[in-house]
Amino acid sequence: MTGRIGIIGLAHKLPDLIRGNDDPIFDWLKKNSPSGSGLFVGYGERHVLAPNESVLDILLPAARMALDDAGAEPGEIDHLIGCVSPSTYEVPSDLFALAARLGLTDDCLTIPLANDFSNFNVGVALADALLRSGRARKVLVAVGGGWTRAVDYHTPQAASVGDGAAAAVLGFAPSGKEPRWELADSAVVTREGNFGEMVLTGDWRAIPGSPPSPPAQDRFDPKAQDWTGPYFHISAEGLTNFPIFGGGIALQAAQRVMQRQGIASSDVTLICHQVSQKLLDMWRQAVAPALLFDTLLRYGNMTVANIPVNLSLLDAVSSTPWTVALSLAPDMHAHALLLRRARPGK
Repeated sequence: MTGRIGIIGLAHKLPDLIRGNDDPIFDWLKKNSPSGSGLFVGYGERHVLAPNESVLDILLPAARMALDDAGAEPGEIDHLIGCVSPSTYEVPSDLFALAARLGLTDDCLTIPLANDFSNFNVGVALADALLRSGRARKVLVAVGGGWTRAVDYHTPQAASVGDGAAAAVLGFAPSGKEPRWELADSAVVTREGNFGEMVLTGDWRAIPGSPPSPPAQDRFDPKAQDWTGPYFHISAEGLTNFPIFGGGIALQAAQRVMQRQGIASSDVTLICHQVSQKLLDMWRQAVAPALLFDTLLRYGNMTVANIPVNLSLLDAVSSTPWTVALSLAPDMHAHALLLRRARPGK
């Protein structure tokens, strides 16, 4: 294959249903203001899945539009990388259902990623490596988040969450054309000592007549216990450490890629994991980019889809030659992609 390697197609899709700050689902939070509420601020509206919708209902059209944008057919995709979070089942991932609905070929390798919320960043890095090694011709990176169903609306983080999906096709640009974006560098900063402070898991609950907690020998006996669906939990330690990590340490990943490539922040647009206006303000001040682009007020925290949705929207608002995409994850780690604009912005 010849041609420049990069993102050659990109698209996003949000649910039609909009949830504002006046929605009754937030009444308890407004009345009680639980610990940590001061961190989760800056939201106006969020797009949320309707009761009869699934994440696949928005991810499938996003993937199809990305293929159309790339001028590619489903049969040309030889790797599908990404995530559907949360998935219908723990195993297998709904990403396999996406492959079936798209009509990908039976020799296309589907690779689910479970490193929320840096799934898109890692998917792009893996796709780029596969293409440069000659192991792939076209790769579809697809991520969709439906976390409005994975938060407890008695916890402060629930105020932030919206749903969304996006997809990108990476491959070789046709002769005489350029990709939309090229991957120039990436960097990671990890603080795995914080593992367990932010988790998505179910809660054990007693069923009538059962002990207050299951004996060790009965923990896997369905007759002796019951579990809620998975919810995003942040411990007291997590509420303390996440702003420290996200507001400062995570920026080292972004700064490393800019320094290694000799790029001034004035030539960079920064897009981030948009969890809070407080963190966005801290990053804007610390990095001083030409633009920090976010959609927090309109779309809230789209979890795994923050980066690709905003990258999909970026051409209309920014023309800087470089973009740094900074993702955060609850284990805690930060992953930065340095993207070179190959095709002029609008």
